[in-house]
Parts: sequence; structure tokens; C-alpha cells
Amino acid sequence: MNVRPIQENDIEAVISLFKENYGDDYSMPEFYDPQWVKRGVYSDNIIWLVVEDEGVIVASGACILNFGDYNDLIGEIGRVVVDPDTAGKGLGRLILESVVDAADERVEFAFAEARTVHPKTQKINDRIGLVPLGFLPLHYKMKWRESLILAGQLFGNGRTLRRVGRAEVVSAIASLARLSLKNLELDEPITVRENVRGYPLDTTLDIQPLTATAMMRVLKIEQGRVIEPEIFSGMHLDEGMPQLAARKGNYVVAMDGDRVLGALGFVHYERHESVRIVELIAQEENVKGGLLNWAINHAQEEYEAQVIECDVSAYSPRMQQTMLDMGFLPTSYVPGMVFHQTGRYDIIKFAKLNTPWELGPFELTESAKEYFDIVAPAFERAAQEHEKRLRALHAPALKNITPLEVYLINRAGRAFNVPQGAELEPHTMYLVVNGAFRLQEGVVGQGGVIGADIAFGDAADIRAVAIEDARVFALTKAELDALCEAHPRLGLKLYQNLAGLRA
Repeated sequence: MNVRPIQENDIEAVISLFKENYGDDYSMPEFYDPQWVKRGVYSDNIIWLVVEDEGVIVASGACILNFGDYNDLIGEIGRVVVDPDTAGKGLGRLILESVVDAADERVEFAFAEARTVHPKTQKINDRIGLVPLGFLPLHYKMKWRESLILAGQLFGNGRTLRRVGRAEVVSAIASLARLSLKNLELDEPITVRENVRGYPLDTTLDIQPLTATAMMRVLKIEQGRVIEPEIFSGMHLDEGMPQLAARKGNYVVAMDGDRVLGALGFVHYERHESVRIVELIAQEENVKGGLLNWAINHAQEEYEAQVIECDVSAYSPRMQQTMLDMGFLPTSYVPGMVFHQTGRYDIIKFAKLNTPWELGPFELTESAKEYFDIVAPAFERAAQEHEKRLRALHAPALKNITPLEVYLINRAGRAFNVPQGAELEPHTMYLVVNGAFRLQEGVVGQGGVIGADIAFGDAADIRAVAIEDARVFALTKAELDALCEAHPRLGLKLYQNLAGLRA
């Protein structure tokens, strides 16, 4: 076996390996594009190796060096693929070890993402010294939404440049932080902050797309950009609009007349139906919360994002609490992942799931399962809370409605209990979750709809009385209109179902 740098005449063989392993479902479809692979072969930002056996390429792996900011010295190790006919020969381990050795002097933090459909890559990461640091639930969309184990290691000056012992986290993150510090053999305390208040989220802001004029004004704001940034990524406003556009970065600004109050950047990954918040620049607390609230609503309504992600500073408990207030949950604690000014910062990865908790085929190593046991329960509870209102009703009003659309309906309305003998308020549409109600024309039970006429402009002055303890899900006309305006395809299906109930 010969391990060597990739060459241009290896491109077709490497693409064939990806197709043999993944068909058309690899998470990065650009790996099937010979021109894209060719640019990678000659890029100074990629260490790309292959394993050759008697003139045949049997394995490939890479370390991408420009994952983070230009001075982060982060290496993403992966893109590992092995000829399926050579399984069991240890080629995956060989290529990963070779990539780590080749990148050692060029990175201070290296990480890899291991699939959870099988434990092979998880075990290889363990053997080569990349330790688990988090569990990323439903992160990529392939044949189904797959979860990943995040593993990493600090190299060179990565340990000495960290802000040792200065992390401040809210209690929901403490167990993740302690486990990651232990895995990286970092014996240091963390400060746990209780009763932290997040940034106010109810501020109404004038949000506009970023222009060249506004960009110059934003660059004069140092808070969040130069001074104590609270959200990290490899994308920054300083790169300029052409570079941001090339990297599919979207930026908006909060305006007060001609005055720029702050800016927020995000990236939409269409293939994975996900959105990542990449930067937040603002001095005032209410502007931070208002921008974040706009971004979450925009991601859910404009893109119907199934996953929204954000990397948050481990030194900002207020931003951590703000994420929790918006329905995000922590997935990883990553010591020293990014470099800012003169030190390496710990970050916390957060995710918000707008999709059912369906993990698919799943297998973990013992070290990976430690993170699953910390991260997964909170996501499971959140998913159950979203689903329990309309779960398993098989209601005619929800015919052909997808799980994500059910989630969107859930979010638009509200559910509540109705004691026996109580009367429902008029001018609202109700879906009976359980129990039964007496109307003039009869009894409506579980799965039935009361007040559907409001969808078609009728008054719906109903008189519905609970004949037993019941629970309903309610939508006002304004809530129904807003839901259908934001999601026209969902609205069309919902109105067709409601029209069928009137027939």
C-alpha cells in the first residue's frame, strides 16, 4: 500500500469510489464534479491523500484547512472513502492517520464528523486520537436525516493559546462542557451561571438587506465583530460583499432611519434544508435579540428549515440563554475551536430542530454514546412536546399534511384543556385532540373540527360545549391566514381538507 498526495489523473478513480459507496446521496454533491475535485487537487487549502494498491486507488481522505477564519488554523479531517471490495484491511484508519500526520504542523485544532449509521469512523477517530466532543442530531439530509458524532483534538499551540478557566456557561451546558474538557485532558474549572436572562426577543426592528453603504456603517460597529463576538463561524463581514456572495452568505441590517443598529449573517443550505447563523454585530441588547428572532422566523417561514444551527461563545451566558429561549438546544462543547485576537475560544454548538425525531439506522461507540445520552433526551422531549398536540389523530383536516407541516401548524396555534361543561369561544377554529363537544347539529369527537367556516369568511358563531373533559387545538382567523400566507402549499392542502369537511 502506498499513501501519497492526490494527482490530477486520480480524479475519476476517487469520484468512482464516492459513487460506489454513496450512490448519488453523498452529503457534498460537488465531490462528483471533476472540475471541483480538480480545484481541490491544486488548492493550497486542502491536504488530500490517496492510498494506492498495485496502481489502483483504493482509498481517499482530506484535511480542509480553510474551514474557519483565515487565522483559526482549523483542519476538517474527513471525506474518507474506501473501496468497498477492500473492507476489513484497515484502509480507513490508514488514510485518516496519514491525513492527521500531514496536517499536524498546519493546524491547532482538527475535527472530524463521523456518521452514526455504523461505528466504523467513530472507532477510527478514537484510535487516531480524535476524541468525541458532541452529538449533532439530524444534521445532514441524505436518504434520511443522519446524525453525526463530532470529534476533535488540539495540536501545537492549540492548548497553550486557550482562555484557560474563563468559560462561563448556563447550567444546561455544564455537563457537556465537563465531558469535553475531560476527553481532551484539560483539567480546569468552568463557571456555571444560574438564573441568566437572555436578550429581549420582542423588539420590532426595521430589517433590510445589506447594501454597500450599510456595510461601511456596520464595519464601524466593533461589538460582536472585534470586541467579544458571541457568535462564531468561518464567515465574516470584513471579507467584502463579493466574497460573501460567492460563499452564499446572506446579510441583513437593522435600521433606525439612516442609522445602522446592527447586522446578522446566515447561510441557507438548500440540499440539507438547514440554515446556519454565522455572525451577529450589534451593541444594544434589544437589537441582538430582535435580529436573532427575525433570523429564526425567516429561516422557518422563508426556507422551512428543518435544522437551524449556531456556534456560540462559551464566555457569553446571556447569548447561550437566548439560544435556549428561542428553542435551541446544545449539541457540542468544543474547546479552543476558533482563534480570536490573541487566544483560542471555546464554543458551544446549538441546534433547533423543526423536524420529527426520527434517527433511522443508528449505532454508537461507548465514547460517542456518552454525548448522545447528554444531548438526545432534551431533543426527544422537545419533539414530543411539539407532536403531542396533534399526534396520531388521523384527522381528516390533516389529510396529506407532512410531519414538518404538522409542526408548522403546531407552532402557529395553541392547545389547551377544556373542562366538562365549558363552552368554546366563537370566531376560532378548533381541532378536537381528545374528548367530545355537543353542537346544535350533533357531537364532534376526537379528530373533528369545530368552526371550520371561519376559513371561508363565515362568522362561525358556534355554541360548542364539552360533554366531557377535553383538549383542543385552536387557530384564530388571523393565525390561520398568517400560516397559509407563509406556507402556501400547506395552506392549499389545509383549505382543501376543510372544504371537504363542509361538503
